[in-house]
Amino acid sequence: MSNLILVPSLLLSYQIHPRAPPPQRAHPQLRAPALSMEYRLNNYVLPGPLQPLNNQVLVKLRKVADTTTGGLFVPTADTEKPKEGVVVSAGPGAVHPTTGKLLPCPVKEGDLVLLTDFTGESVDYNGEKHLFVGADSLLGSFDAGALTIAAFKPLADNVMVAVTEAATETTTGIALAGMEEDDSNQGEVVAVGPGKLTANGEVTPMPVAAGESVMYARYTGAEATVEGKKFKIVPSSSCLAKW
Repeated sequence: MSNLILVPSLLLSYQIHPRAPPPQRAHPQLRAPALSMEYRLNNYVLPGPLQPLNNQVLVKLRKVADTTTGGLFVPTADTEKPKEGVVVSAGPGAVHPTTGKLLPCPVKEGDLVLLTDFTGESVDYNGEKHLFVGADSLLGSFDAGALTIAAFKPLADNVMVAVTEAATETTTGIALAGMEEDDSNQGEVVAVGPGKLTANGEVTPMPVAAGESVMYARYTGAEATVEGKKFKIVPSSSCLAKW
């Protein structure tokens, strides 16, 4: 009699706790294929990504619609102000023709850099506007991609100067004729680059430092507006005097 009761109990226990089925594995031929990136240069399909040579840098330009709240490098009707972009790839550097020393490229992939107006070779890369530029023509870069004054680092011997407004009258109140049209060519140095590289790859000391005031050659360098403030970025060789 007890045997008749025990058998249904075992069957009921099995139904309440069924064994989990083994995991299913897709057949190798049925697995989704890995996605491959297609690279295009001016609508030509490339076998792989572009690799800049020598001191060339491939930069993806910032779109006009991406203008920052600080009004960073916005083009005007009269002139194109410097513009910035992200380094997509950079060459290894330039070999000095006399010493054979490799002078490494000062920027790397991912750096946010500031360019001068209309320099380099414009290309369409992967459906977006890019620019090939020589690293020597770059004005500076922004640490951690922050578009701020404190984050801007001039390259080579470039100097970032906070422009002083030109005086339009003397201390006695006499108007200075024609000064309203002239741009000021002096101001306080906000940041300086590390210096130019010599033929042997050594860094040349900078003749000016942050906090000093300088006068620079008029109509030289490039204008920039960062966080609503006007600056001039000039090479140290264009600085005429300091105090």
